[in-house]
Amino acid sequence: MDKKAENQGNQYEIHGDTMALLPIYQEYGELLTKVLEKHQTLVTSEKPKGVIQYNCRYYGSSYRGRKDGATAIMGYRKRAPIVISEHLGIFFIPLESPDNESCIWIAQAHVKQVKPTSPDTSDIIFSNDTFISVNQGKSALETKIHRATHYRFVLELRIKEKKTPYSRSFILP
Repeated sequence: MDKKAENQGNQYEIHGDTMALLPIYQEYGELLTKVLEKHQTLVTSEKPKGVIQYNCRYYGSSYRGRKDGATAIMGYRKRAPIVISEHLGIFFIPLESPDNESCIWIAQAHVKQVKPTSPDTSDIIFSNDTFISVNQGKSALETKIHRATHYRFVLELRIKEKKTPYSRSFILP
């Protein structure tokens, strides 16, 4: 059974158990977001892209900044994975243009497997063994997931390379 999101101001805060954001329409056509978490399902009155935008700001950036970062670092211009929090390792993948109201967002870390159900449809199996069916082929989905995984790897490498003992950066020759 779906629960209403009870966060501040009805703004949903993405966290490590958030697996997917699905667009759903209320009885009178209002676009809402069904949030799939590892142990529960919630509904929030925000649109899926609005949830992503709010959480980019919540974790200290902007949606535009996150999108521009993915383009600058990886060259991704369309359907770029969005870093919600690099510290928490939360990366979300839009399954179509984020400007489309029908765009589903999935958390890269929770995708366990993609199973084709036909040439143009697949099931995305999450870390808790639940799944959603989407109108995309396995190859297209796996490409998006691999892009997000590669982006995450590059960011983690950059952070790891820059980690030096604080005192070393101020020693004079």
